[in-house]
Amino acid sequence: MKYLFVTLIQLSIFAKLNVLTTTTDISWLVKAIGGERVKVTSLLSGTEDPHYVDAMPHWISKTSRADIVCLVGLELEIAWLPKVLQRSGNKKIQKGHKGYCNIGSAINSLEKVESPDRSMGDVHSGGNPHYHLSPKYFLQGASKVVDVLIENDSKGADIYLKNLEVLKKDMASLQKEVRSILKTSNKMSFMSYHKEFSYFVEEFKLNYVGEVEETPGVPPSAGRIARIGLYAKNKNVDLAIATKNNPEKIMKKFQEISGVPYKLVDISINDKGAKNYRELILQLAKAFTL
Repeated sequence: MKYLFVTLIQLSIFAKLNVLTTTTDISWLVKAIGGERVKVTSLLSGTEDPHYVDAMPHWISKTSRADIVCLVGLELEIAWLPKVLQRSGNKKIQKGHKGYCNIGSAINSLEKVESPDRSMGDVHSGGNPHYHLSPKYFLQGASKVVDVLIENDSKGADIYLKNLEVLKKDMASLQKEVRSILKTSNKMSFMSYHKEFSYFVEEFKLNYVGEVEETPGVPPSAGRIARIGLYAKNKNVDLAIATKNNPEKIMKKFQEISGVPYKLVDISINDKGAKNYRELILQLAKAFTL
């Protein structure tokens, strides 16, 4: 009986924080900071478009057992995550409680929109939610992760802060490598299907001239594709970038009209493509070259 009591105490001392994230990229960030003190699970696999997913019933049971839920924020998951959290019955992960980790709240976001309406398409009042594609901006979100982990596990504070310093060094190394890859890309001009790459473009000062989409989140009409294709041709655009969940059929039509080649990249870490953050960002950097 005494041995069982001691074992239970040890388990309570070394129990890992059960962290649930909405995306694989956020999972990577939490693992990098939390290390051995966290158990991290992502709801999404990294191949989906996080804007448009259906809340799965088994997500509710996962959130009901979570100590912390970390989300991208900036309204990316607004169509499905609030429903999952509400139905979980888990008070500590609700908005305003210590287990709710909205990483977007720590980001100096780009492209904020005042008073958005449906005619504007898929825009976000808080700003563009794809900050994870920039090491500089993603690192801003790390501060929020550290704060929430320490609030839930003060004994791990030293570890979390040390891991943050390691992460900063790794990100600096990654940024240096990306700049080396892109050293000739400042002479080129780029377009994309959707405005996913704003943070990457801003950080690395690339010449970006617009999107194939006319209204964010709305497939462009045949007329729009023709107009934007001719625009790209007249502007001597060098390359167009799209994610693997953007419609390739439209990108092929755009290329046919404009003569501008396109490349497809992963939007997130996933088992079938970029398996970690470094791979994801280096893949993106290489895509912005000819």
